Amino acid sequence: MKYISGIIAILFLSVFAACEDETKTCDQTLISDLGMNFKKDTLNGYLVKDTTWPKVTFYAIGNDSVLVKRQPRNSIFTALDPANDTCRFYLQLDSIATPDTLTFRYKRKPSFVSAGCGFATFFTLDTVITTHNTIDSLHINNKEVNSTNDTHISLFFIY
Repeated sequence: MKYISGIIAILFLSVFAACEDETKTCDQTLISDLGMNFKKDTLNGYLVKDTTWPKVTFYAIGNDSVLVKRQPRNSIFTALDPANDTCRFYLQLDSIATPDTLTFRYKRKPSFVSAGCGFATFFTLDTVITTHNTIDSLHINNKEVNSTNDTHISLFFIY
């Protein structure tokens, strides 16, 4: 009788551990964030380097939650809207800089991950439109926004 309760406890713990691993795998597989890094052109195209801005503020326009508020950053990872083909963001590099807006147009693709995880939404970037207050230009490095955690866009800044 003592052994049966021990065996049941071991089986219960092993099932729980297996479910926990599946949850971590699903969470990593289902997340498809757009990655942007910040670059500064210091010698008219001859020397481009990563840069960190001191007080970055970044949030989705039309959404109440601020994703980054006055933090030093050299990159940002953000989710795209899985219910729409367009989303807009507000980006301010520091408290005195004129903010920019970024508009992303993309195609959504539901992708079957597994029976336990279900579906994930992946994206293919079509167009990125930005104001040019502090952003000089941008380069799309990778149009496919999936669970690989890539840097999809490089933003180049004026100053």
